[in-house]
Amino acid sequence: MDMQVLRERAGLSRAEVAFRLAISETSVRNWEAGRTEPTMTPKKYLDALRLFKCTPEELAAASEKSINQRHKRKPGRPKRFPEVVTQVADSPVCT
Repeated sequence: MDMQVLRERAGLSRAEVAFRLAISETSVRNWEAGRTEPTMTPKKYLDALRLFKCTPEELAAASEKSINQRHKRKPGRPKRFPEVVTQVADSPVCT
């Protein structure tokens, strides 16, 4: 179960979640797309658990699944570090 499934299971729209948690709809969209993880105060965290009608384990698993799905959808992601370019022997070197 990912964040979107969790929200839909509770019968809520993104706008409703955003309103009830006093966050932006963009934040909810980013959670569902796996671009960001939910970061909340303890009070908002408890509010989210009540809102989604889920356990802490379900919320953590849904967040993790959303993040993992995003990375699976991007098979052509660039490497984290660019390849080191080696110097060609025939090129002039300034000394």
